[in-house]
Amino acid sequence: MTASATRPRGVDPLNTMMGVRVLAMSPAGTDLEGEAGPRFHDHRGLSGLASVGVLADSAVAGAFFASVPHGNRTVVSQLTAAVAAPLPEVGTLTARARIEHLDLDAGTGLSSGRVVTEDGATAVSLLARSVIVTRAAQDDVHIGPAATLVIPDPEPAEPESLIGLDGRAVVDGIAAGTLARGPLAGLVGLDVESVFDTTISARFIPAPWMSNQVGSVQGGMLFAAAALTTGLTAQTLTTAGQSYRLLDLKIDFVRSPAVDGPPIRVEAEVVRAGRRIVLIETRLVDAGGMLLARSGSSAQLGRP
Repeated sequence: MTASATRPRGVDPLNTMMGVRVLAMSPAGTDLEGEAGPRFHDHRGLSGLASVGVLADSAVAGAFFASVPHGNRTVVSQLTAAVAAPLPEVGTLTARARIEHLDLDAGTGLSSGRVVTEDGATAVSLLARSVIVTRAAQDDVHIGPAATLVIPDPEPAEPESLIGLDGRAVVDGIAAGTLARGPLAGLVGLDVESVFDTTISARFIPAPWMSNQVGSVQGGMLFAAAALTTGLTAQTLTTAGQSYRLLDLKIDFVRSPAVDGPPIRVEAEVVRAGRRIVLIETRLVDAGGMLLARSGSSAQLGRP
């Protein structure tokens, strides 16, 4: 069952789908609001870094975009997000960002920001490098889907079904379709294809609503897909009842995939597994194996 509505021209489909609202955007800084709630939870029914990928990217990108001369188009080339405190399961999040350094001759800038909870506490710290690009705006691609945008009811999270299972069994079950992949993975369309000892491969198909202003998949969506797959890779190392959380994720955007392009494969690998801290590298590639983005992350395993 889905809920749908006709969206007026000018409404950003990506922000609408991901519950993001622009409050202010100027050279002085950018303020955005985002939702924390069941639609953006992982398979455990929890909020995490993946839940705020679009909110974070939009905030730091907006700070740079508002600071360059009118008529330029910009994209984030690198985004780092570090968890300062657990994200709430429900509520309103605010992302604030500002320019730290602007080099118009080089066409680059550095912006910082934070995602804060309703009580004003910093939940996620942000740092991003953005660049001016020569591509023209693609409003027909970016805004066009607004007229027929369908917001699906969230797929379920079923944490009770995970009780008594070790992490590998959980991820194997998600890959087999016998365990729920979670609401955010369902929204992104992320499917786990294979699970090995230290690696996971997943994929998703870009959709028109995922577009940024230049008509390619917005970086926050790539961030979310990387964070979801990275999280599942950390999950494989847990014992029954043991928790995990991503502490940070740094992603470099190498190429911009088209929203009408082929499926994007997400490959995550454990590069070091300590007793409490796990280091994971993740690559996003196209159908031919061309690198689109790469990320590095550290995850914390709870006490058994």
